[in-house]
Amino acid sequence: MNKNASFPRLSWAGCLFGAVLAGCAPQSTRSQPLVERTERHGDIEVVIRVKADTAYGDGTLRWRGQPLEIDSVTGMALDRPLRTSRVNNLFVVGGGSPPDLLVNVGDPNNASAYHLLRQDGGALAAPLLCKTFGGNNTVRIVDGAGTAQSFQGPQFRALPGATRLMLGDRCLYDIASRQAFDIPRQPDNAYFLYDAKGVLFSPAGRRMARFAKDRETHQPLVLVADLTTGTWSRLAVDTERMRFADYAAIDNAWLARHFEWRSEGVGGERLVERRGVQPLPRRGTFLANAAQYNVPGVTTAQFERLGEFLSRRFAGQRVSDRESPGSGRLVTYRVEHEEVVVTATGFFIAMTARSYQPGQPGDPKRQQDLIRRIGEAFDGELAEGRHEAMFAKAPASRP
Repeated sequence: MNKNASFPRLSWAGCLFGAVLAGCAPQSTRSQPLVERTERHGDIEVVIRVKADTAYGDGTLRWRGQPLEIDSVTGMALDRPLRTSRVNNLFVVGGGSPPDLLVNVGDPNNASAYHLLRQDGGALAAPLLCKTFGGNNTVRIVDGAGTAQSFQGPQFRALPGATRLMLGDRCLYDIASRQAFDIPRQPDNAYFLYDAKGVLFSPAGRRMARFAKDRETHQPLVLVADLTTGTWSRLAVDTERMRFADYAAIDNAWLARHFEWRSEGVGGERLVERRGVQPLPRRGTFLANAAQYNVPGVTTAQFERLGEFLSRRFAGQRVSDRESPGSGRLVTYRVEHEEVVVTATGFFIAMTARSYQPGQPGDPKRQQDLIRRIGEAFDGELAEGRHEAMFAKAPASRP
């Protein structure tokens, strides 16, 4: 925890923050008129100017009608004083009246700092919360409303209902307590996965758990950070009982389903595996923006099983069975006037350069919708346990 958070002196000067709304204006928009609006939060005014018909804009902050500057830090190590009028982004946080404002200052492409603008008893303070490096000043909601949403680049927005935020990759901000915690550096023997967004916090908020993988074995695990001591511990993940279709399924709810916090001594908290939890139903995954569905965890090729499913549920007619260089065996079925290809673990419809009419065979959207219906129907049968043979492990060989 940043116990010695500083309260920089505020001085009156222009506080311009460029492009507070996401996006960049093309050259042709520079002469367009500005549309201005003002939002007030207590004694702080936020004036936003946006070029007409664009998402590009800039704005200013004012305190009781006067512009201001914030005392912060600069340099590649953020170890030199800086008085800056530039704000890279601004977020309205907390449910207070007035709410707090979270701002990022400094060089957004290298090293920058987050400050909190808070109003208490008619006074304004701007404590330094945490520092970010390497241009990583992304704000990610990790608890509360909007969990897993992330915001990069110039931003101006409110985050109603959010309770905890990741500021960059090394700082956690608790909105209710107005406390910032340093997150320990990622351990050398493990790594986090980009798609696994889940974060689980202990009741007292002093420990944080995230899904990761062992760097040597690549086996999944859960890393637990002690935010007070700056250390990590780990728990194993049994993928047979703790199922997930892909890493995007590892959210806060997944972690809370399989793990729980237990009190340990005075003020101590320990993460343990939650016992007696029924495994989640198996399910497949859909490739984004494509007509493709795959079932993860399949141990042997399932051409006949998947083909039988297409024939039984979708009146599929087998039209070819061939070997494709680089792709192996491909079995094609005609389903609803589309050619659905069966692979060892799923289905897809190949993209072609042939012309098509919207809503007719060959339309990519129609093809994606068909694969979506096929995949969801197969997921239903997986949930019923009808295809457990697909995941059977080979018996261990005798020595």
